[in-house]
Amino acid sequence: MPLNLNPFPTREGKSTSVPYTKQQLQEFFKQHDKDGDKLLSKVELKKAFDDLQSRNPGFRAWRAMGKADADGDQHISQQEMEALLDYAVGIKYPFKA
Repeated sequence: MPLNLNPFPTREGKSTSVPYTKQQLQEFFKQHDKDGDKLLSKVELKKAFDDLQSRNPGFRAWRAMGKADADGDQHISQQEMEALLDYAVGIKYPFKA
């Protein structure tokens, strides 16, 4: 019997994977603000990307900072969240449906 390497199983009673929506990711990132300061640090971002099962969460956190940290303070604020979400949505991390 051949090995099924498809990461998106068919409707044979198995679950499928779809990318997270922007709203789901927004809630996900909010949950990773562990100190409650309404800012995401690089450490918090790295943990978030690790929880999204990124193969390289440190790189993803660094890249997200480069894309979203407009004021260069090494934190993603609420005002910068939209750029972070656009970056993360573009990666298309799977959500198990």
